[in-house]
Amino acid sequence: MGIKKGGIMRQIKVLSFLAAVSIFCFALPAANAQADDSSRKSELASDKQEIKAEKQEIKENASEARAQEKRLRSEMAQAASSGDMEKARQIREQLRAMHAENVQQMRHDRQELREDKRELKEDAKEARKGMRMDRRPDREDNPPGPVGGRGTDWKNPPGPKGGPGASPKRR
Repeated sequence: MGIKKGGIMRQIKVLSFLAAVSIFCFALPAANAQADDSSRKSELASDKQEIKAEKQEIKENASEARAQEKRLRSEMAQAASSGDMEKARQIREQLRAMHAENVQQMRHDRQELREDKRELKEDAKEARKGMRMDRRPDREDNPPGPVGGRGTDWKNPPGPKGGPGASPKRR
């Protein structure tokens, strides 16, 4: 009369469901934090590789430009030595235009690289800041303020309350 059919089984199912949900709720943030850390690290590493590749590409472009300018200079010298001053003047004009374009491209590449490095630095700083936030708070009951410093101690807080001679030991 007092026992319902399936009552205990229903309670067991409900309790097991609640246990599973609570485990899921508490375990998921910890797993997410670890996944976030690993994804941040892999993202930073890939950004570093991209910057290295970009730097290498800039070096290759610069060496190509120098080789082209060197080739034009030698052509200009040959034209001048053979007495063809009109051709030498044309090559000189071409060389000046190419050099101005190369310098402009080099400045643009350097600016992009600088911006990429700045962005990587900010991302790394955010990652470190996020990692600091995840840490547990200090359990030693140390007061806030600069570590060490004149007259500061864990018993003597910095600021107007503390300072040299304000330690509880001396009062």
